[in-house]
Amino acid sequence: MKAPVLRFILAISLFIFVGYHSFAQDGCTNVWAVNYDPSAVVDDGSCEIYQNETLLDATLDIPINIGTGISNEHMTIVNHGPIQMGAKINERFIDDVIPTGNEYFITRGYSRTSFFDETPNPPNAKWDLIFSVDLDQYTYNDLDVFVSMDFDPLDGETQAESYQLDLSTGLQGIGLGGSSIRQQSENLAFPFWLVLTPNASLFDATQPGEYDLGVRLVNKAGNELSSVFIRVIVEDAVEGCTDPEACNFDPTANLDDNTCEYPQANLNCAGECEHDFNNNGICDEEEIYGCNYPSAINFDPASTFDDGTCEFDGMTCLGDFDNNGIINVEDLATFLSVYGESCEE
Repeated sequence: MKAPVLRFILAISLFIFVGYHSFAQDGCTNVWAVNYDPSAVVDDGSCEIYQNETLLDATLDIPINIGTGISNEHMTIVNHGPIQMGAKINERFIDDVIPTGNEYFITRGYSRTSFFDETPNPPNAKWDLIFSVDLDQYTYNDLDVFVSMDFDPLDGETQAESYQLDLSTGLQGIGLGGSSIRQQSENLAFPFWLVLTPNASLFDATQPGEYDLGVRLVNKAGNELSSVFIRVIVEDAVEGCTDPEACNFDPTANLDDNTCEYPQANLNCAGECEHDFNNNGICDEEEIYGCNYPSAINFDPASTFDDGTCEFDGMTCLGDFDNNGIINVEDLATFLSVYGESCEE
């Protein structure tokens, strides 16, 4: 091959190589990273990949700023690096529902009308889904967040993936895509869910069953980065005493009927002293210490336990009958010499 032709080919190759790397966009090319750039060709080492940390019955790093009386406690939380997502349920106009693991138990029925009005308010369920998403330095323009709900509690499987709200797209549509924090309180019986999916019509607030609810975090490549899911178990009401500390605690009850009975102070449920070191039937907390010898000059008729403080007239040491400061054989002989005799009043 002639030298001019070879030099031309090398020049063209160098131009293509240099040109490609000059115009290629640098960025994160790892699709599992939170900052994945689909348009990036050359990875610049900026990928941020975080391990998920799941916390049960935990407290959010920020308060819940929606509704009235809703706390940031008793959440099921997932931390994905700087991103935190949480979900829980709240009994409407009552208080948080405290979970067992990531399961939240509540009795079926309609919610009350307000904090002050106990009248049932159909069709609103007794409970709301509370969720919070904090994207830290990212926004809903950067990452996709989906709120997933299972409207059919009788299917016995997790069907929430089928019915989900594209929160990021919704916020972008109302001009809030640039925000990084979103918190909402949703009741599955609210009519607007019918707009989201016809399957919402399956929801019946009086129907017991299991609901799988949660929040999913997805990057722009469509890869799920993390998710937090809770299960709401709606049960038939079984009334009874639900306090494990009560004497009549009913482990099968899930609705307290204000019938709990408790032991009296210092007694157990059998009416016996919790503490009685001398087994005299008087609880240690109620013992009265003092002299309980009637012949002593400091006799205390209220005393229930003798504490050795009795004092006798003319005798400084109990048992020292000859008053010589020593209790010995002579004192025993003196005692035996009068043993059995009757004392005058």
